[in-house]
Amino acid sequence: MLNLESPVPIMNLSCDVLENLAVLADPPDDNAERRALLWRITEMFFESTGPQTGEDSDFFGEMMEELAFSLERQVREQLARKIAAEERAPHSLILRLAQDEIPVAQPVLEQSPVLTEDDLIEISSNRSQDHLLAITRRAEIGFRLSAVLAERGNEDVVRGLIMNPHAKLSPDTIDLVAGRSRGCEGIQGALVVRPDVPREILLDLLDHVSTKIRKDIQERLTDTDEIYLDEVVGALKSDIQASRKGLARAHIDELEGRNALNEDAILRFVRDNRPMEFLLGLSRLFSIDIKFTGQIIGDRSGKTLAVACRANRISLGGLKALAASPMTAMSSDPRAVLAVTKTYHRITEDTAKRTMSFLRLRKNMPVQ
Repeated sequence: MLNLESPVPIMNLSCDVLENLAVLADPPDDNAERRALLWRITEMFFESTGPQTGEDSDFFGEMMEELAFSLERQVREQLARKIAAEERAPHSLILRLAQDEIPVAQPVLEQSPVLTEDDLIEISSNRSQDHLLAITRRAEIGFRLSAVLAERGNEDVVRGLIMNPHAKLSPDTIDLVAGRSRGCEGIQGALVVRPDVPREILLDLLDHVSTKIRKDIQERLTDTDEIYLDEVVGALKSDIQASRKGLARAHIDELEGRNALNEDAILRFVRDNRPMEFLLGLSRLFSIDIKFTGQIIGDRSGKTLAVACRANRISLGGLKALAASPMTAMSSDPRAVLAVTKTYHRITEDTAKRTMSFLRLRKNMPVQ
């Protein structure tokens, strides 16, 4: 309950409001009186022309929050619509309204300038698809928030995100959305009209889209007559693999540059089904070239993988996850997994490092 024993901020309070503040110390059972007090305090707060401190905002936000959440949902809906676009709205009140049922939360999620990107990411990670859809309508959506919306959102959310011209989408987010768009004409159509979708993504879509969207893509790709489109696309697609390898290598460089190329990153590539990043990342993490890395993950016994993981401080859990993934050739037979586990436990980290050094020299494979 609101503590009215603490000093009340000075904001040119009217006598009417001062007299009614005492009601909060012992709230009445009469909801009509509560509603009346809520609207008086709300109007007084937002109509004040004097300076407001953070203490003012917290105090009156706490009063409005306590009153609003003691009343029926319709009152909170009305309050949310009234203050959604207000820059001076108390943060704690706005945050709580944004996490309420969607009829209350929607205007706040769509409009409030008070909500931070961290607030919106937290809401996107925990609330309903309707909450996520409301967020996609905001006037500004940053890279981090769009990534969460694309990963967690359903078809309507992803389409809403792509159709928002103010949403900033990283290459990884666009790639994720493109992968999810197969069989979903709504998302495909939204992707085609975005100017920041790379050419290689559009080319990939050609194999999975309707005739209408195919023509839209054609307009984006070339001025060549439609009769020559297949020849043009065939020539361009030969560059896609090299382009993707370049993007993957840039991603690995970025991770390594901030010391984030580790076991978690490798396992994330496995979960996200990103074989190019997985191979390049493992190669860089193990300090061996691509060919040697391919031989290690192609060893069906898994013993070489166990040695490499031990030498590079990959946990036993990480080794098991790699062994069980489609990224490696190891058998999923429990007996094979047990044998790999025994190999991992039997050798020390120093022994594993010496073994890897020997294998590098024997194969004449230079460190990257």
